[in-house]
Amino acid sequence: MITLAADVGGTFTDLVLVDQAGGRVYVDKVPSGARGRAAAIAPGIERICRTAGIAPSDAGLFVHGFTVPTNAFLMRRGAKVALVTTHGAADVLEIGNQLRPRTYALIQTKPKPVVDRRNVVEVAERVDAFGQVVDALTDREVTRVVNQLRLMEPESVAISLHFSFLAPQHEQRLASAIRAALPDVPVYASHIVNPQLEEWPRASTVAMAAYVGPVVSRYIDELEVTLAEIGFRGTLRLMRSDGGVATPRAARENPGHMLTSGLAGGVIAAVDLCKRLAITNAVTIDVGGTSADFSAIVGGEARTRMSRILDGQPVRLPTIDVETMSNGGGSIAWVDAGGGLRVGPNSAGAVPGPACYSTGGTEPTVTDAAVVLGWLAPEDYLAGEVRLVPEKANEAIARVIAKPLGMALEEAAHGIIRVANAQLVQSIRTLCAERGLDPRAMTLIPFGGAGPLYAGMIARDLGLKGIVVPRHPGVFAAEGLLAADIRHLVQVPYRSPLERITAAAIQERANELAMRVDAELATDSVPQDRRSVRFIGDLRYIGQFHDIVMPVPDYRSEAYDAAKLAAAFHAQHTTSYGHADPAAAVEIVNLRAEGIGRLETPDLSGATEPEAKSGAAVRSRPVYFGGRGRVEARIVPRASLAIGDRVPGPAVITQKDSTIVLAPGETAEVLASRDIRVSLSEGQS
Repeated sequence: MITLAADVGGTFTDLVLVDQAGGRVYVDKVPSGARGRAAAIAPGIERICRTAGIAPSDAGLFVHGFTVPTNAFLMRRGAKVALVTTHGAADVLEIGNQLRPRTYALIQTKPKPVVDRRNVVEVAERVDAFGQVVDALTDREVTRVVNQLRLMEPESVAISLHFSFLAPQHEQRLASAIRAALPDVPVYASHIVNPQLEEWPRASTVAMAAYVGPVVSRYIDELEVTLAEIGFRGTLRLMRSDGGVATPRAARENPGHMLTSGLAGGVIAAVDLCKRLAITNAVTIDVGGTSADFSAIVGGEARTRMSRILDGQPVRLPTIDVETMSNGGGSIAWVDAGGGLRVGPNSAGAVPGPACYSTGGTEPTVTDAAVVLGWLAPEDYLAGEVRLVPEKANEAIARVIAKPLGMALEEAAHGIIRVANAQLVQSIRTLCAERGLDPRAMTLIPFGGAGPLYAGMIARDLGLKGIVVPRHPGVFAAEGLLAADIRHLVQVPYRSPLERITAAAIQERANELAMRVDAELATDSVPQDRRSVRFIGDLRYIGQFHDIVMPVPDYRSEAYDAAKLAAAFHAQHTTSYGHADPAAAVEIVNLRAEGIGRLETPDLSGATEPEAKSGAAVRSRPVYFGGRGRVEARIVPRASLAIGDRVPGPAVITQKDSTIVLAPGETAEVLASRDIRVSLSEGQS
């Protein structure tokens, strides 16, 4: 089968095409075009298909990762949402949990919710904490709510009623009535999106799903039309935030699962790389044109979070544990009022782009600094498809940085790189410290167009174990899309001390959850022999506020053992917090089932790719390395390297999708997998 993957970033779209039968893999990188438009990927798909000598209609599977919902939220360009909530709770999103974002600041502003207060509708109904109806929902009240919503003209509706996860009938009645009265307005109910205790996080989660839902739906609609227009007739799958993939139907039903879709692909690819190379612990860093993303792989597995905070808004849906910051090749360098050199958070992006692109950008960026230093050159950058103008980079850095600070041009450019890297290093250090990880025991896996440029500096500053640069670092996230499986997650509140749970009760609940995810997988046409289910529980000590999310046995086939489950919790508590209390009673709060539909993903390990420059001669050019000044560095096309070849620094290893910079004393070795392992020097770069 021929499979396609495309990962859309803020600046570039990365594409991978795998012809499994022919044992060939093709990669490409094209500008992303207009932000949020699915039609922009059509030229890239058609081009990579032409390169492979096929038509889009020959591809059987297309997996797509995109940042549309993330950008819609961060830029506050989502839908106009109306929130329906229980009478007296209209301020739930405004009040939140009353924690101050900055504890000791005298003046501060809390993040603004995605629903305007004037678009909140209160409903006269109430369910108590035991799921018993206190105030029934009347037909008259349903009619009043629907009429009020009709006057608001919302683009989507979120419903979050008190304790609806215990008794959802009021939310179900309202959702049915709203859909009947406003058939073109999507409705999202909290008992489906996030059936879980705590009113503010649940209301926030369903509001966020409603905020990005219409944006996601429009994008998928346009994507399906675009693919049809270029002749694609295969299966479409969309990357989810948790590292699985969804069908278009599932993505539309709960768009909250797509919120951080664009961050997951690279981590999934890194997990696959770690398994192939027997790497146990690693830090991934994906540096693109606009942002940088970080994640940790521990024990060969990606870490998953069941909740996260996005700009002050809690979202309780599973996501790959990724941190992101505005620090990429397009990040703009500037001088603050105190004369300090700063980089970011503003970015030149694809439009107008870095100054060296000569496409209208005039501000100096990290990419411009790399051009000034000789790390990037016009003849190598994206195989010459993007024209670099070094004079533009020189002028921008001289005007904005070097002259105001009284520095030489190259010193200013190197300062930009150092400041940008200091921010990356601090972010990785924080990531490791907050998760109890020792950077010295971890391997750095850099990818994205800019990740391998700065990997040596980052690894030395952090004292990391080493570096492995993937075979196709610039499109690595797109490769990860092809390693993902279909996922569905369902959950129910299940609060009880472990010793009070009966084997029959938990078996019944496990059967119920398994049947629900199996039905979802069946709807997605996953064959029975390719379906599997695993169970997850939220456990805590009785009286404790925070839960620990951990795997629990499949009680459909395994006998329930309260002592065994408690022991597993104590062990996990020790791992997470450094201590446990084996004498304390443990309770379960939520029970989840994750259904996995295994896709026939391609094996890239033995695939080869055509390279027009495979016979290109090795040359050299002066490259600036900090205190050493400019030194003559070898310029080595990656396609000219064979398995086992070693490249000593100073050197620059070039390929279409990325560039590896080796400082003096560093050495790169091509592994049997065609990934590159870089041994570190102690020198400055």
